[in-house]
Amino acid sequence: MDAFKAVSPLRAVDMIVEVNQAIAERGLNRVGILGTQTVMETRFYGGVTSAEIIAPGGQELLDVHQAYVTMAASGVITEAQRSVFDAASHRLLKKGAQAILLGGTDLVLVYDERTSSFPLIDCASIHADAIARLAIG
Repeated sequence: MDAFKAVSPLRAVDMIVEVNQAIAERGLNRVGILGTQTVMETRFYGGVTSAEIIAPGGQELLDVHQAYVTMAASGVITEAQRSVFDAASHRLLKKGAQAILLGGTDLVLVYDERTSSFPLIDCASIHADAIARLAIG
């Protein structure tokens, strides 16, 4: 991100910094994550320092990854994919996650922060809000 900021003619908004700040502002100290294998294994690229990030493990991590990339490629969520995400989310919540971090923009096909039965952190929404704040003020 620093290399990009150095060459960009526009101000750049670092999504990971914004998400880290949003987690801190919400007072969360343990957050589950859904996304691609890379996003989950690196715990959102290691950029969140305000809370512990926990990911699904083993086969469940691979199942979430597969459901995510298939959904992202098609732009449609199936009930089978939704079941994978729901099961992983509920398992992470049972492990002490206080919210689920949507570590991929396509997860808005599955969850809505306003109507979810459990707390969500929508990274894409946080990033968009930060860009809008920069643009208007």
